[in-house]
Amino acid sequence: MKALFIGDSITEGFDLEKYFPGKGYVNHGISGYSSEEVLGAMHKGWFKSNPERVFLCIGTNDLARDYDEADTLDTIGRLLTKTREFTSGSSKIYLLSLFPTRHNPPRPNPVIRQLNSKIHKLAVQENAGYLHLHPFFADENGQLKREFTEDGLHLNENAYVLWAQLVRPLMSG
Repeated sequence: MKALFIGDSITEGFDLEKYFPGKGYVNHGISGYSSEEVLGAMHKGWFKSNPERVFLCIGTNDLARDYDEADTLDTIGRLLTKTREFTSGSSKIYLLSLFPTRHNPPRPNPVIRQLNSKIHKLAVQENAGYLHLHPFFADENGQLKREFTEDGLHLNENAYVLWAQLVRPLMSG
């Protein structure tokens, strides 16, 4: 395995075999999970094939549950630390920005943008990569583009095609 994706339902919906056939990329997106729940579920077995790249895309469910932003950021930092421990520091780790939403009051876009800024700063501080996907998926009003969603939160085929295009240059080999 060369790449591992960790996150919530948005990540879970990313059919890696479809967009990266034969690469053996692994998806550990877990529908409905917050960053804290992913941290609790994460175990050494997820990393048994020693991934060269790990992509962490988590936090939207934290917002929906009204978790404190500082706590979410702290948990993302602990996910980064635990990932480094499980990979013995041999993997390049990328923190991904949260995607915008469309008419989804529990996940307000101004808060998403603010949290993305803090996730970016965390990535810089911790010498991790950062993939700022948000601007590619937001419309002129800062909402998730209509053509990328059916429910205002989850991505559709059009969005996953774009996500695959944006992440492809970061893949090894």
